[in-house]
Amino acid sequence: MTMPRSTPAAQGVDARGLLALLDAFESPGHGYHSLMVARHGRVIAEGWWAPYAHDRAHLGYSLSKSFTATVLGNLAGRGLIDLDAPVLSYLTDLATVSPVWRRVSVRDCIAMTAGHTADAWDWRGEGLPAGVRPGDPDPVLELILAAEPDGEPGRVWAYNQVATYLVAQAIAAASGEPLSVQVRRLLLDPFGGGAARAQRTPQGRDLGFSGLSVTTPAILALAQTWLDGGLWRGERIVPADYAALALHPSAASLAAAEMVGDWAHGYGYSFWGGSHGYRGDGAFGQFAVVLPDQDVVVAITSEVEVMQEVLDRLWHHLLPAIDAEPHPDADRQLARRLAELEHHPLSGPGRRPRVRARRDSASELPEAFAAVTLETSPGGHHLLRIDHPAGELVTVVGDGQWLESRWATPAGPELAVVSSGAWRGGVFTAQLRLIETPHTILLDLDADAGTVRLDWRLVPLTGPDPLHAVGFPI
Repeated sequence: MTMPRSTPAAQGVDARGLLALLDAFESPGHGYHSLMVARHGRVIAEGWWAPYAHDRAHLGYSLSKSFTATVLGNLAGRGLIDLDAPVLSYLTDLATVSPVWRRVSVRDCIAMTAGHTADAWDWRGEGLPAGVRPGDPDPVLELILAAEPDGEPGRVWAYNQVATYLVAQAIAAASGEPLSVQVRRLLLDPFGGGAARAQRTPQGRDLGFSGLSVTTPAILALAQTWLDGGLWRGERIVPADYAALALHPSAASLAAAEMVGDWAHGYGYSFWGGSHGYRGDGAFGQFAVVLPDQDVVVAITSEVEVMQEVLDRLWHHLLPAIDAEPHPDADRQLARRLAELEHHPLSGPGRRPRVRARRDSASELPEAFAAVTLETSPGGHHLLRIDHPAGELVTVVGDGQWLESRWATPAGPELAVVSSGAWRGGVFTAQLRLIETPHTILLDLDADAGTVRLDWRLVPLTGPDPLHAVGFPI
């Protein structure tokens, strides 16, 4: 069931504030991908900067944690998992682990008070024993158990991926189904369905702390569920007591001196407190913002480096517009503006014969992306072929428009890449947007030098190899 639609004025919001917010977002070279705003349970603004679109899943990074916490609340409410049980009691024989690990509860993990004083996750998929198969003991768990908490569980807070990974595995063990299956059935399907993906370990275990890709409407629906105290369209998703507890920052998180700005307001059960309301968020500007005092929720996806700037703009432009006198023409102006949002594709008049270029040694993409061949496609666009040991990555690059290609990956699922590019003098410049992630590859091919730079606008947290950014459909 999707959220009903309305207009800003009908819900007591002056659309001029939202227009000003778009002005603030759209600085030259900005990285915003989508924006949705709802008040009183009705969507009053929604827009996607093309080539991003409403039905595309988008990697949420740590916003995944808020979905994990919501599933956990549902299972706890049904008695399938005990928040105060040792998290490892669901995963291994407690007699085989150290006393400090035996004291780490499920609740400690979802609140990031597992006892580590720093993030203990230091694994990107490398170093697992050869021949590990689904059903075998989890080698990632073995790596985790080797790094014992150096503080007392429940009393020490650190933003720690290990903690949420353990929750994800406990959910799977307690329910008999992977976390991503629970996310689909308990949340995404009631929210109206839509595309979704999940990144996993080589054994197929959901990460829980990251890797979930969902649509912007699903992010907004999650925020609305929490605004409504754990209810979605009248149906209870999480118990009311859990919904209340989850939003209260722990004393340990409030004492974390290294946190600044809106991150200095503490951390609950995978939700951050804030100078206004609370939120789930993920790297590079993925947000599910809840403003109880204003009865407003906001969903944002983007590729930004300084996330505090996103919130500052939201506070500066949106909040004063709530319950302000609306301008009679502003709703119409906003609707037109939202319908026309776009990252303009690159275009140019030039064409060149087939060009071959080797990877510039300063490129941020790995050496495996060794060389490229560029030629003109039969449709008049640019055909880019990237050499890679796993197979040639064929990319149709639109001139004056965005065109989609699919790259095969060693993990199995294909990676969607939407591209545009043009010749500018002797240099071919292109943007290759990994459209289901925040990230963009920047390509500059110097025909005279015979070299190509392959860089990132912002390097993914999964590392510089784009093929590692793929998720599995759920």
